[in-house]
Amino acid sequence: MAYEVIGSNNGTGDGSLPTQSVDRELFFKKLSTDVLRYFQSTNIAKALVTNRSIDSGKSEAFPVVGNSTAQEIANDASELDIRSIKSTEREIAIGNMTVAHSWITDLDSAMVHYDAKAAHTESIGRSLATLVDKRVIAEVIAASGIVDAATASTYGLRDFDDDIYTQPTDILIADVADGAKVYQAMASMNVEYVDKDIVGSPVYLLRPQSYFSLLNNPANTGLTWVNDPFAMSGKVPQVLGRTVMTSPHFPAYTGVAGAPVAGETVGLLFSKESVGVLELLSISMRSDYIPLRLANLMVGKLALGYGVLNHGCAIGMNAA
Repeated sequence: MAYEVIGSNNGTGDGSLPTQSVDRELFFKKLSTDVLRYFQSTNIAKALVTNRSIDSGKSEAFPVVGNSTAQEIANDASELDIRSIKSTEREIAIGNMTVAHSWITDLDSAMVHYDAKAAHTESIGRSLATLVDKRVIAEVIAASGIVDAATASTYGLRDFDDDIYTQPTDILIADVADGAKVYQAMASMNVEYVDKDIVGSPVYLLRPQSYFSLLNNPANTGLTWVNDPFAMSGKVPQVLGRTVMTSPHFPAYTGVAGAPVAGETVGLLFSKESVGVLELLSISMRSDYIPLRLANLMVGKLALGYGVLNHGCAIGMNAA
């Protein structure tokens, strides 16, 4: 029986001349798949907002349609009045290329006692995911800070009469690690969301300190656990029917010894309609041997754009 090279498509290689295009074709594809897997396991926020992709171009416009008004009419066969629904658009432009890379020299590769490419692939995938997570969370925070027409204009949004503005909820700086106080603030955020009749099914996203304070609250105030087959534990926490998640990728606190200062965001309540992510180049991985450097260059990259779509769908929990 002939030898079938495991890195070749359908065992078509014979092992006599290993090349990137034949015998080792599948190894590079596996490398790219690993980057995507590590990206998905690290990135939290991207999946929680609106995602679109384009094949070419620099931006895309997202339509925003206002509210219609219902009415009761008399049974007299009279004509309906002239009426239309207001609309506008939110444009998201592609930003700079997001890149993570690593060099592995021939000498390092010969001396290392572990699979260097696998380790570097994981690191590249996680670094890309971390940067994208930070960008998305920063955009959701920006959306939560749009509380009136003036702040919307400052951000660069078109004037829109049908805009609905939500207000942030304050929590004392001393209470950001108090589970009961965090729950009270989350309840206020939920009331604001429901009172304004905001579209979407929102989730909570908290900084780790506040998240674990909420979970470790002795009174277990307002916290329930529901089944989720996609969660590692099989269950996820909810507050008032909203799933609660955490991410370490919020902007760093700027106070003394890493403490928050007034106005900094502790947590968020938002739906996918709040922010958009536009993808021009999806995440990919390439490994090339560079003779001039006697080393392999491993590069992971993607090109995305970020922007606010419906700022009313994002409510911040801010330190006060």
